[in-house]
Amino acid sequence: MNGFILAMAAVSIAFPRDGQQLPYVERCYLLGSTSGGETNLVIQGRGVAVHEKGGWVTMVDVKEGTNVVSVGDASVSFTVGRKPKAAKQAGAAKPAEKKYSKLPYAADKPKKHPKGRRPGEITVVVDPGHGGSDTGAWSPHGLNEKDVNLMVAKALKAALEARGYKVVMTREDDSFPKLYDRPKVAHGCGADAFISIHHNAPPLDKDPRQFRYHAIYAWNDIGVNLATAINKRVAAMFGDSLVNNGVPHANFAVTRNPEIPSCLVEVDFISTPEGEIDCWDRARQKKVAEAIAAGFDDWSGAVRGGNDAKKEGEK
Repeated sequence: MNGFILAMAAVSIAFPRDGQQLPYVERCYLLGSTSGGETNLVIQGRGVAVHEKGGWVTMVDVKEGTNVVSVGDASVSFTVGRKPKAAKQAGAAKPAEKKYSKLPYAADKPKKHPKGRRPGEITVVVDPGHGGSDTGAWSPHGLNEKDVNLMVAKALKAALEARGYKVVMTREDDSFPKLYDRPKVAHGCGADAFISIHHNAPPLDKDPRQFRYHAIYAWNDIGVNLATAINKRVAAMFGDSLVNNGVPHANFAVTRNPEIPSCLVEVDFISTPEGEIDCWDRARQKKVAEAIAAGFDDWSGAVRGGNDAKKEGEK
């Protein structure tokens, strides 16, 4: 039986996975769901609220080595790494953070902005994050990020193509392109922009109930310009329903591109029952995709006429 989801039980544990190895933490979150109307959950002596759809999330105390946490009829066994040794001298300097250079196959100067060109002359690469054995984050019912990334990315492709743009996907199925091969796709097809789609989860030792927002990450000025245009539209679409965390700086492999404007969209957090439900809502996925496409449209400055797709607002 797969320890990831304990089938046929009143309670299922989605995260941590059975047998998973975690880094050193003193507390971590536990995600899961119930079936058959089970709502009376007690974990480590504390009552846990169950959402009407069955999802739940809680923090649990853990220790170095093997941990076994029981939830009703279900249990999960996982390993927590050893506590790092304290520095010998008080106030010892922390090791310098690793410096990342630009992508080795990227030119040093930005490409010319596509303003004034027709949509059919503008190419955008859409990257559904994770894939294959790299599942990404998990939701209370054990749904994985890689799948919802692909759903939104496909909806984004459709929305961009409806506006007349050329779209290249880094993956269109449950495959895993290597991390540095993803932005390389943009160079191979002469893309004008690169957009990576993700969904979020907090660090292991942070309460997921305290984390829920959307954000669009970028590394340099050309990426920030693209991310800012998209963020404006996405924020307007969400309104007051989801906090806007803006356009943070991100030294990610898929954003670290001095030649092609690149950004990474964190649509929402899937690590709470409410976030899970919203992220897998097909109607909302389409609205998110339309908002990203509209933001890209604003950024591109594309010129339309003749048989080109009409810009949003002119339909």
